[in-house]
Amino acid sequence: MRVDTNPQPSFNQIQEDVAKRTGQNIYWDPSFEDIVAPISMEGLLQKELTDDFAVQIALLNNRNLQSVYENLGIAKAQLAQAGLLRNPIFSFSYRFSTKANVTDLIDMSLIQNFLEILLIPLKKRMARAELEATKAMVTTQILDVIAETKIAFYTLQAAERTWYLKKQILLATELSYEAAQRLFKAGNIKDLEVSMERSLYEQAKLEVASWEITFLEAREKLNILMGLWGHQIDWKISRALPTIPSEEDEYHNIENNAIANSIDLKVSYKDLLATASRFGIDTSKLVFPQLDVGISTERDDGIWYVGPAFNIAIPLFDFGYANSAKAQAKILQKWNQFTALAIEIRSKARSSRFTLLNTFRQTQYLEKVIVPLAEQITHTTLLQHNAMQIGIFHLLSAKQKELEKKIQHIHMQKDYWISKVILQTLLQGHVLGKHSFEIPIRKHYE
Repeated sequence: MRVDTNPQPSFNQIQEDVAKRTGQNIYWDPSFEDIVAPISMEGLLQKELTDDFAVQIALLNNRNLQSVYENLGIAKAQLAQAGLLRNPIFSFSYRFSTKANVTDLIDMSLIQNFLEILLIPLKKRMARAELEATKAMVTTQILDVIAETKIAFYTLQAAERTWYLKKQILLATELSYEAAQRLFKAGNIKDLEVSMERSLYEQAKLEVASWEITFLEAREKLNILMGLWGHQIDWKISRALPTIPSEEDEYHNIENNAIANSIDLKVSYKDLLATASRFGIDTSKLVFPQLDVGISTERDDGIWYVGPAFNIAIPLFDFGYANSAKAQAKILQKWNQFTALAIEIRSKARSSRFTLLNTFRQTQYLEKVIVPLAEQITHTTLLQHNAMQIGIFHLLSAKQKELEKKIQHIHMQKDYWISKVILQTLLQGHVLGKHSFEIPIRKHYE
């Protein structure tokens, strides 16, 4: 008897859902590593890496995500198993007579656990709920990979740009320190001023070294998400963060949209249904652990006797009350978790909206006011220095402050894009990083 254990239709549904929610394509194929990966990976890595390219590579090559897809095969196999009966038990005994004129005794029986037949609808209901929850869970982990890859990409861009500007600050402090040494030798400044300039120079060295580590760690984080190693890690990234839009959506009615689109709530609800079905099965097996029905035959004095046979456990001591109480408490617990999740999603929607709009306004303010003002101060200081009205230290100090403001702008840009990813993921149906369901792996004989 053939049973349907093919998880591909379930994956196709997820594929369509993810494409509709994110516009991204996902891949899962037994021949993946031999056919898809070498061709597509080489092509993508030849290009300058952008956030979209990074996501494509992660969806193509992230091995953790590929392992998550295997849960679909497990859930589909358990659904198929839920509709099958256990194999019947055949018993046979042959007893020899000690007297030549007495016929040997033969006993045979064929027994089937009748309780398994009665529980098939409940088992299938539980397995279907688990399959649906698994599909939703897989979708949320795909959304996680997409969001985490984008966040890692923006973090890397910001780290690389900050590292570059920190090296410019290091150069400015080095020039300032060298100028101080020359002026000290000429007798124009005291040794205290030289020490102060050196202190700034040495501190800048440490900051450059720290940001180099931050940059390399951010790059490796992205390598992990994209599943790259060996010669594949020699990719180049676009240096500038994406341009901030001139206007940002106010995201009205965001709470209701987040609730309506929530896959997390769907996972939680399907988990509740599966839990209820699971306890129904457990209680039935506890009260009636044995309910066997079949036929029995026996030969005595050359005559065959045939008739029905059954075994049943009598519930004299355990009527399943304790298990029912446990089930009621567990189901109520799941319901409270479901309600708490809905409250959390609403709160996340409000806070994510506020964070996005706040970082957007700060980014705009830094771009239009703070950074131009710092550049203007540096320019004016340069003019005064050229007119010999102020010294080199004022000019270099003004340049350092300008670079610091640009670093602040970069970090705010990064915060804006990260907060936007978090909010978009929430509206696509998932609270980033939240996993509330794991499919129970049951043995075939349970």
